[in-house]
Amino acid sequence: MIGWMLRAREVIKSFYEKYDRYIEGVFRFMFALSIFLTVMYHTGYNVRITSPWIAIIMALICAFLPISAIPIFTGILLTMEFASVSPELAAITVIILLIMLLTYFVFKAGDSWLLAFSMLMLLWGFSPVLLPVALFIQPIQIIVVVFGVILYALIIVVKKDASVLSSSTGSLTLGGRVNLLLNDLVTNQRFLLILLILSTALLLICLVRRSRISYAPLISAVAGGVLYMIGMLLGDYFLSAGISVVRLLVGALLAAAETFVIINFVISVDYNRTEQVQFEDDEYYYYVKAVPKVSIGVTEKKVESITGTGTVSEKKGETG
Repeated sequence: MIGWMLRAREVIKSFYEKYDRYIEGVFRFMFALSIFLTVMYHTGYNVRITSPWIAIIMALICAFLPISAIPIFTGILLTMEFASVSPELAAITVIILLIMLLTYFVFKAGDSWLLAFSMLMLLWGFSPVLLPVALFIQPIQIIVVVFGVILYALIIVVKKDASVLSSSTGSLTLGGRVNLLLNDLVTNQRFLLILLILSTALLLICLVRRSRISYAPLISAVAGGVLYMIGMLLGDYFLSAGISVVRLLVGALLAAAETFVIINFVISVDYNRTEQVQFEDDEYYYYVKAVPKVSIGVTEKKVESITGTGTVSEKKGETG
């Protein structure tokens, strides 16, 4: 099984290196399109921009820009949608986005895809899919996922209270609308449950993944996944948070498949050949645990070419 996976990895790597520009462009387009359509589905307050054609045009633009442009376009779309509900709501959205920008993305703009991905998976109800990303991110990057959870909660709360928050109805004053929105955000049990359990599970995976124990990626993924599923199921039972168990289980299956791909195709280390290495310099002794990456061995294949003047032999490297 390891052999075919390694060969598949090498084929995929070779194909990607040859067509990386086109592959990344198609990926950015599909990723952006799925986000824009999902946001429009859960908002739809501005009929002039809530259109599949608008989503396609925006996604096409994002296909030719860095992936960090996708969250920016998403923020613009959310602001325009919320502006149709009330100007105060749009202003609050801009303030939240600016705080996120100043807090993190000014330093690590390349991680901003995590925000959009987190929001997308939460809106789809497949939150366990976010867990495997902790296998290749730093603990500080969990804050980006937290930002995605906040945007998700904002969309859900506005969807629930849109008629009351609308400035056109006049049922609440400006201060009343702002107070209602903020109160619903901080008291939303589903939002608080996801925020707490997801952050804890991601942190657990990050810490265990970087430990010295053998099979750390697999152990961390299993431990984080079990913690998340138990925490979400118990939280939903006691708090009646309205978590869809079916979507949670589907997300868990997708997360298991995602973990399998990451461990075997991205990380891909051989713990059976772990070595304990010791060396020293003038001041210190160093004890290092070396875990080799899994690779395909190179064998030699003898090829004989028959010509008019005789036989010419040459050796070629063959991967297998």
